[in-house]
This record gives sequence, C-alpha cells and structure tokens, in this order.
Amino acid sequence: MYERVIMSHTSGFATIATFLPICLAISGPAFGQSVSVKPETIRLAGRHYVADLTDGGHAVLTLDPRLQSSTDDVLRTFQIPYAGAVVVSIPDGRVLAMVGRSAADPRLGPADLALHPWAPAASVFKVISATALVESGVSGATRTCYHGGVSSILADNLIDLPAIDRRCDTLAFGVGKSQNAIIAKLVSRHLTSEGLLREGRSFGFDEAIPFDVPVEASHLDVPSDRLEFARAAAGFWHSTLSAMHGALVAATIANRGDMPAPTLIDSAVDAEGRPLPLPVAAPRHVANAAAAVEVGRMMELTTRIGTAKATFRNKRGQRYLPIEVAGKTGTLAANTDRGPIGYSWFVGYAPADHPTIAFAVVLGNGPSWRIKATYVGRHIVTEYLAEKADRGGARLVAAR
Repeated sequence: MYERVIMSHTSGFATIATFLPICLAISGPAFGQSVSVKPETIRLAGRHYVADLTDGGHAVLTLDPRLQSSTDDVLRTFQIPYAGAVVVSIPDGRVLAMVGRSAADPRLGPADLALHPWAPAASVFKVISATALVESGVSGATRTCYHGGVSSILADNLIDLPAIDRRCDTLAFGVGKSQNAIIAKLVSRHLTSEGLLREGRSFGFDEAIPFDVPVEASHLDVPSDRLEFARAAAGFWHSTLSAMHGALVAATIANRGDMPAPTLIDSAVDAEGRPLPLPVAAPRHVANAAAAVEVGRMMELTTRIGTAKATFRNKRGQRYLPIEVAGKTGTLAANTDRGPIGYSWFVGYAPADHPTIAFAVVLGNGPSWRIKATYVGRHIVTEYLAEKADRGGARLVAAR
C-alpha cells in the first residue's frame, strides 16, 4: 500500500489515508498516442533514458540525463521526506526531468510524487486567481489597502477598515510577496466562486492530464461561503496539485496562455522493432495572452523582491544567476498520521523574458528541514543553463 495526504477543507489539517497502488501500466491513447510507458522500467541507456511500453516494444524518452540525474541527486543528498519535481520544455512540452524521491518511504517514486497530487496547491494557486482577476479587468497595478494576511485570512481581511488598513499595495505585489489579504480582498470583490472554479477548470483542475504515464487529476473545491472562497483563492486548502500539473501551470503563463501538451516519448518501436507513429498534440488554450503576460510579470517579482528573493539574489540585490527567473512559492503546514509536514512549493520558468523551460518542485518536510523548494528550483535552472552553455547555446551575460 502506498499512502497519500488528504487535506481537510475545514480544519486546515491533513490526515493520512491509504489508497490502492496506482496502476502503472494503464493502456490507451494519450493526446492521440497509442503507446504508454511503464514508468518502473525507465532507465539510462548510454546517452538516453529508455523505457518499456505497456503493449510491448520500447521507447526513447525525452528526459534530459543531466537534468534528471542532478535533480534526483539534490533530493537524495538532502534526504527530503517526500519530494517531487518536473521540468518541461517550452513550447513543445517535452518532459526533461520527472523525479520523485522519499527518504521516509523509499518505495515511492515519480508516479507517486511527481504525477500524483499528494500536496495542497498552497499559494501556487494564486497564479490561477491572479489570472482570473486580470481576465475580469483587474490589472497588476490595481491597489488595495489591507491589514494582516501574513499567514491567515480572517473575515475582517475582506472589508475596508481605515483605522488599521495602514498599507496599500498592488495585485502584482500581492503575488510576488504572496500577500494573502491583498489576494483575498480583490478576489472577494471582483470574482465569484463560480468564476474562479471555471478558471481552475480551464487550468486543468479536476481533469486527468493526458500523458504517456497516468497522471491523477489535481483537485479544486471553491466554496460559496465568502470567507472560505477567499481562502481558497489565496491557496488555503481547497486544492491539491501534482508536480507535473504545477510545471504545466507555470508553462501556461510562460507560453502566453497556452498549456503545452506534455510528452515523455521521443521515439518508439513496437515489439517487432517497427517505428510507432507519435502524433504531435496541440496545446490547450487556457487564458488570453495579455493576461498571461501580465501575470508573468507579477511572477518575476517573486524572485526580485518577493518570497524567493533570498534564493535568487544576494543582500545587495544582485542576481545569483545570469538570467531572470519568474516563479511562485507556496507554503503550508499540516498535521498527518506521520507527524507534521511542511509543504514547500516553487513553480516557475526561465529565462523570464524568453522562456524555454518551466518547472515545479514540491517538498514535504518534517519539523526539521534543510532546504526549501526554491533552492531546488534554482538548482534546476543552474543545471539547465550550464548544459546549454556546454552544448554551445546562446552566450550568457554574467550578472553584475
């Protein structure tokens, strides 16, 4: 038996519930493809990762050996209790890394921790809320005055209280700093629960992602109660997310509102060695391009001034990397049957001005933790840039 974390939408706590092992050899078409990978057979063969197919034959995979192995190495080195990471290429959706590793339960792998929504979406869901706000006519420059909202949302955060609303900032600031009161107040005034649910469904919540390996659907519940609606919009429970889906959410913003169709198979042959056709899938249109571009600018603030600044910039504000990275963090804590778990998310894309990769990292840390998801995200981008330079890619200008 594997186990997953189930979040309570009312208490804000999580409990462990058992579920049957995922069937890893599900057959059937994925985005028009008639082949499916057995993930337990993925292995490195020379310069490529390969895998067996469910109906016989084998496939050469899109996984990049350097990104795959280096991402797995960093998760193993830091002994993360539960960790998943996915990297996809933009705009073609080729999966460059798909890692799942658990120091707490070594039986768990990518199918459980990269393709299964075992963690709450947390503040990553603010990307969906911000997109819905922009599409409804709210701009990133829209300002609202607020109080509190650092680690919770209370009923009085949704109303104007001039005596204590001593700060006024923009929607963009709210995304970059993950300021809950700003998001909650704007959403409660400009969106409905039905509208936010539609936006979430557009981003693929409650819908299995077609892929060459089964991906369980992320879940979204948007209550009609005003306070719980605002909490859901800010990422306080009510939603789950897989690393694969998180990477595609970031890729959607990077790709100007179109979600790439993810693919793991580069080429394949049947049991007799005959090449199998692999139709190219069209991206899924999620949001209008202008809205995606504006939300992307907000996500850049996360690494410039916001919740990931310390990972991507030194104390003088200088970049550690030669490029800008756009992203969104997410943090929640829960009590489970296995003890307290601190969830740490980082989804993003790079380079911010001309994206070529999108990624998602989710960690489930215990009471004592050593790294956040932002650290792994920076590691992924660093390795990607290093490999690009080694292969003679575009010259990178060092940050000064």
